[in-house]
Amino acid sequence: MNVSIRQAAETDQKPIQQMVREERLDPRGLRWQNFVVAEADGKVVGIGQIRPFPDCPELGSVVTLKKYRGQGIAKQIVERLLADWKTPGPIYLRTRDYMTNYYAQFGFKEINLRDAPMPLRGTVRVASFVTCLFRSGFKRAFMSMDLYVYE
Repeated sequence: MNVSIRQAAETDQKPIQQMVREERLDPRGLRWQNFVVAEADGKVVGIGQIRPFPDCPELGSVVTLKKYRGQGIAKQIVERLLADWKTPGPIYLRTRDYMTNYYAQFGFKEINLRDAPMPLRGTVRVASFVTCLFRSGFKRAFMSMDLYVYE
């Protein structure tokens, strides 16, 4: 299967929103401009973004359609996002606790909630509400990594 990773376009907004909803991720602030998409046969099969919170960019909304999982698409998305990000310093993420080993391969390390920047700590209330609303049984973990930009 031939998969290409590209910067999202305005026409990708609807698939982005749908994939985020289906995975029960944080639906706030989904702007196609922050996303890259994985495309196969003219169809969006994966997405991911770096959400530019003030002073604490957040890697998030990384989703691959179930049919396409296990083929390294999410890894390509994360690698592309990190390669394209041109601001040195920490990048944060919130993830389901069972995904921490996956993100460790990119250099992310788990951090305590109290060590996360305020904009991300504020999202915990929303995530807790969504978890209760959908009765999801997973816990959240916070992670960060220092990104060094080489020109």
